[in-house]
Amino acid sequence: MITNDNKKLAQWAMEFALKNGCQSSRVTLYNGSSSSFEIRDMKIDRLQQASENSLVIHLFVDGRYGSFSTNRLDKKELEKFIRNGIDSTRYLAEDKARTLPDASLYYKGGGTDLQLIDPKFDSIQPDEKVSLAMKTCEEMMGKDDRIISANSSYSDEKDFKYMVASNGFEGEACGSSFSLVASVSIRGEGDARPESYWYDSSLYFDTMIKEGLGTK
Repeated sequence: MITNDNKKLAQWAMEFALKNGCQSSRVTLYNGSSSSFEIRDMKIDRLQQASENSLVIHLFVDGRYGSFSTNRLDKKELEKFIRNGIDSTRYLAEDKARTLPDASLYYKGGGTDLQLIDPKFDSIQPDEKVSLAMKTCEEMMGKDDRIISANSSYSDEKDFKYMVASNGFEGEACGSSFSLVASVSIRGEGDARPESYWYDSSLYFDTMIKEGLGTK
């Protein structure tokens, strides 16, 4: 999740850019994690877990625009990173139509919570994720003599974003997603090896369809 220290760092980066030659700037911080479990013919084929923590800065310099990203969030390194970005942007062609949006169009807050993230995300155990993928693969395995390979996968992701702009915008958002996929390849006519898939995805784990994807 985005902490207060993260927000202060983003605000500092924006202000540092303004002090070093930018007329305006926007900074977005990203933080998130994801996992995936792939099954091939009832055997675990691949496991993957990843996390993201990055900063993207948009620089508006002398009628020119540049966008730069980094996952190195130390202030000393960011100072060099931002200065180099400003210098690089000055080499670009002018694009005076490229500016920050009119501040009057910004979201001002006060809206209802869109509830885009599952509060149970971190409580779902890896064994349960693998089990779902295995059961989906089992729905296909051995069900037809033409089947060459049955594959399934479970994946999930949660992400957090924080944005601050020099003309007044500040906001944050978060979201989660879950998906379960079944795919199969079969012996067709001659050398043909047709394949297809079915899947379901959802913002919430409990509302994701967990049975019948392989059968479908």
